[in-house]
Amino acid sequence: MAANKVRLSIGGAEYTVIAEDDVRYVQSLGKELDRALAAIMKANDRLSVTQAAILLALDYADECKKATETADRLREQIKDYLDDASNAKSKADLARHESENLRKEVETLKTQNVKMKAELDALKKPRKLEK
Repeated sequence: MAANKVRLSIGGAEYTVIAEDDVRYVQSLGKELDRALAAIMKANDRLSVTQAAILLALDYADECKKATETADRLREQIKDYLDDASNAKSKADLARHESENLRKEVETLKTQNVKMKAELDALKKPRKLEK
């Protein structure tokens, strides 16, 4: 991917950064950072730009760490769900196989039952005696 030079204005200072991301994306990050820095400095006018930047960096680091931890937990949950789904699929396949075997056994038993009834009926019929 090609590197892009992007000019940013953050906290009253101009910066040129080289990024592989889209220029508009990097500019939007710069504007977001500038607005957040201005908000911190407005809330406490005794802070220097550097102090405000450190506070902002701590806030962003906290958000990043928490988001990473949340993503890790979600990945673990998804892995557990996929394992559960795989186990359920295996059980369902086994149950289908067993069901098919039982269906075949029932058909075999029905056939045997019909034959046995026919044999029983034949035995019950009176036989003609030969002279």
